[in-house]
Amino acid sequence: MVFTLEIVSPQKIEFSGEIDLCILPGTEGDFGVLKNHMPFLTSLRIGIAYLYINKKLHQTYLINGGIVEISNNKCTILSEDISLTKEAKIDKDLDSPINKDKIKALENLYYT
Repeated sequence: MVFTLEIVSPQKIEFSGEIDLCILPGTEGDFGVLKNHMPFLTSLRIGIAYLYINKKLHQTYLINGGIVEISNNKCTILSEDISLTKEAKIDKDLDSPINKDKIKALENLYYT
């Protein structure tokens, strides 16, 4: 049971492929997407996106907000700032609220 996921930033397509499940950081809380999810459009907060392939965690991404659209077994994430968690870079201004949220998101990966 797979569906297509595409993660798009202004610079490039970060990920495009078929996955079993993704868990995304919605503004109202984390939510999961599986095949045949109802059509859905919502905003994302700073947090971690978890991608599962063959029932195993495949990759995690640090998302700095954005939007997600789900329709016809395709999930599209649009974000201005997204990176693999292992390659995430935090700005030098550690006092900014955005950087504090990014650091907090990277501290604990919950859905591993």
